[in-house]
Amino acid sequence: MKVFLFLLLSAVCCPARAAAGRQIAVRLYSLHKTASVTVEPANGGVSAAGRFLGGRGRVYARGSSVLLDGILKAGPAKNLRFSGTLWLSGSGLPRRLYKGELIFSAEKGLLRIINTVPLETYLAGVVSGEASDLSHPEAYKAQAIAARTYTVKYMKNHSGEGYNMCDSTHCQLYTGLGQISPKAQAAADATSGEMLLYKGEPAAAFYHSVCGGRTEDMTYVWPFEYKPYLISVRDGPPGLPYCSIAPGFKWKTKLYFTGLTRLARQAGWLVSDEEAHGLRISAWGPSGRAAELEIYTQRRRAKVTATDFYHGIGRRAGWQAVRSSFFKLLPGKDYVLLDGIGNGHGVGLCQWGAEGMGRKGFKYREILRHYYPGTEVAVHD
Repeated sequence: MKVFLFLLLSAVCCPARAAAGRQIAVRLYSLHKTASVTVEPANGGVSAAGRFLGGRGRVYARGSSVLLDGILKAGPAKNLRFSGTLWLSGSGLPRRLYKGELIFSAEKGLLRIINTVPLETYLAGVVSGEASDLSHPEAYKAQAIAARTYTVKYMKNHSGEGYNMCDSTHCQLYTGLGQISPKAQAAADATSGEMLLYKGEPAAAFYHSVCGGRTEDMTYVWPFEYKPYLISVRDGPPGLPYCSIAPGFKWKTKLYFTGLTRLARQAGWLVSDEEAHGLRISAWGPSGRAAELEIYTQRRRAKVTATDFYHGIGRRAGWQAVRSSFFKLLPGKDYVLLDGIGNGHGVGLCQWGAEGMGRKGFKYREILRHYYPGTEVAVHD
């Protein structure tokens, strides 16, 4: 009976511990196609395929099997399981440090690596990557809560593929443990178990780099169900937004029609014989961002949502070409000039706005209430 009461009280009184005990399975090097990776123990106690890994080795794919070559040899097998703290590297791969369980498998001659770690370990890595250009502790705490909430809210996004999160910005940037900053670790520790809640449930805690003076209503960016806390909010006093301290707050890009034609054909907005002769904004969101654009060709106006335009150009010309959908168009003879502000999709937490608010004395709970109106910060099981 005493044991039962202890367990019951632990679950009721200490939900942060339950949240911290969650395990997250992360797909590593998710944007890379690689058939081979070098594994190297960071310290003692690393096991591979149930045996001690005494030194550097190479894991590689052969068809649907994986093999380990080095001092310790293993495979071919359907998967190889490692446990401990490992450095991973390889041709075209950044060298990164991971701990916990790593499972290597193969598909069509390419490696698939899944790292399972505690939520709070993963979170410290995410905050280090996502908030690396910030400095204020309150901004870091706000980022930690947003990232923790996003993880819990969307941890089933890739469940059909056998993991919870990928390590790219498609989910959240996670580069392992080798570059965890003290501020990120401190923010994760200080907010342990805390999440952003709406009506008692984890909120869709989207975040971005620089809003440009006003965040955007989510429904003007993605075709998702309306959420009353993801609406357009002013980022500070008129003419002096909190995020105006961000490097590259303003930007300009000259987009020649020849380049727009090529990119638009690659994206499928134009067919092979169409040429872009002009570009205009045909609809705006509440923040003043573009919501829809039209590309003029020799015979029609091709409509493109601003979100598709932002992602379509970014994936093909680099993410610095069109940094946000918050721009005006200035026509030239054979080009159009995008005169823009901000960086990112503009929904939810503005990271540099959080930095600006922190520097003005706002605490992380105030920052989060500002960017997600109607929400609360609380410990959630």
